[in-house]
Amino acid sequence: MRLKYISHSCFLIESGGKRIVFDPWICGTAYQNQWHLYPKPVNTQSVENADVILISHGHEDHFHSKSLKKIQRNAHVFFPFQWRAGVVDFLHSLNFNNVTEAIGFHTYDVAGIKITYLGYSLESVIVVECEGLVLVNINDALNSNHETAVSYLLKRIKNRWPKIDFLLSGWSGAGYFPNKVHYKQKNDVEVARIREQYFADNFCRFTKYLDPEIAIPFAPGFVLLQNENRWINDIKFPRRIVSNYYKENFDPSAEIKFPVMYPGDYLEDKQLIEDSPYHKYADDEAIYAEVDKVFKEEIEEVNKPTRLNDKDLEVIVSKLTSRMNENKKIYSKEVIQDAHFSVHLSDIPGAAFLNIYEESGDFHVKRSHTSDTNDRLIIKTKGDLLNKNLDRMWGGDLLSIGYGIDVEVFEERTLEKNLDIVCVRLISRYPIFKDDLMNHTGRVLKYYLRNPSLTHLWIKQKIKLRPYVNKYPFNERDHWITYNKCDLCKVCKIPELDFAKL
Repeated sequence: MRLKYISHSCFLIESGGKRIVFDPWICGTAYQNQWHLYPKPVNTQSVENADVILISHGHEDHFHSKSLKKIQRNAHVFFPFQWRAGVVDFLHSLNFNNVTEAIGFHTYDVAGIKITYLGYSLESVIVVECEGLVLVNINDALNSNHETAVSYLLKRIKNRWPKIDFLLSGWSGAGYFPNKVHYKQKNDVEVARIREQYFADNFCRFTKYLDPEIAIPFAPGFVLLQNENRWINDIKFPRRIVSNYYKENFDPSAEIKFPVMYPGDYLEDKQLIEDSPYHKYADDEAIYAEVDKVFKEEIEEVNKPTRLNDKDLEVIVSKLTSRMNENKKIYSKEVIQDAHFSVHLSDIPGAAFLNIYEESGDFHVKRSHTSDTNDRLIIKTKGDLLNKNLDRMWGGDLLSIGYGIDVEVFEERTLEKNLDIVCVRLISRYPIFKDDLMNHTGRVLKYYLRNPSLTHLWIKQKIKLRPYVNKYPFNERDHWITYNKCDLCKVCKIPELDFAKL
């Protein structure tokens, strides 16, 4: 078996004459030109000739339509079965006719290669068994989920596959929180570095529990080119120190291998073959230092000033008012009444603030030259991006995962109530679970019956604790905004590091 790293979260398994590819993002951009693929893949021909495509979840950097269009259409595509319909029809529209919606914890046999999906909510762990080897790809499924779900999945994996040869795991966070949430004396760069260390620490914790022979941290395989976001490219936790970090903080006698793979590298007979041209650079940091040169034209293009006119703004206000009054059913009345905020549109001249307030149960949007004195927070974005978000079923990803917003918070109580989640969600377009339950009752019941423990946990989070907005003792998001470095490391139970010396 050969395991080859392609780019971002994309790996290729070659076994028994079959090519199996995970999450192919091999060309183009993601999230409305906000994410740019980097380091770029070296050669994608083997991916384009794949026999099996394993998609872990629906985020665009994993379920990338432009990349899928480059792959031969006879490939067998797997996607986790979810309560939401539509994925099969979309894949059929791309002319993939052999599509399997993988039921959680059920094993599928493809020419002697076993494939098992273990899903929580909309994300999945994927396990592949071939040639007597076990590969577990936890991808993004465990990094930011709450402890109960993580513990459940880790136990199920370990009980079923006590000997794991390869563990693949996402290495970094993605999205606006906490990097793009600003509050008083918060040091955005310092907190962002600790957040990245937190994800690296989680990877080590998962590795400790699952005890694979080889653990491979991968991604982020993208860069942000907007001037206001460029700093985020430089705060990633260095993969080159993961082996020492693991031995110092988890298991000093560990024999686990932690290869750092670049596009074009592969493992054969568990030996790393460094076939990537990126090895001419000293490390990840040196590769990212080349961004200005590699993306010179793209940087100029994404940072060109844009201007919308009054007519454009009228359309946005109308769509936003309608969307917010649709989204309000997600939250309780008490939460909605607290959601007093403004949206600042950076590409609108003049009166660029949209003051948002609730009155008699309905949301209203008023254009203004300033924020409102009663605002609990301000969300800054571009009108064009907000508009595209409102036009697409999963448009909210453009704002949240795509780093398309900045949130300025004024008081700690707002953070304790997680009102940034509420306000961002209110202006975002996503499917609403209550609607899915009504429109696709059969699918929802089927999903629940096949995943009762995890689904019950998810329902408890989303419905029973609805007024509390993701409020758990182990998910105190306000810590990431208000705590200093020392206290943040303590509450996250991670060692305090001198990042300047890494």
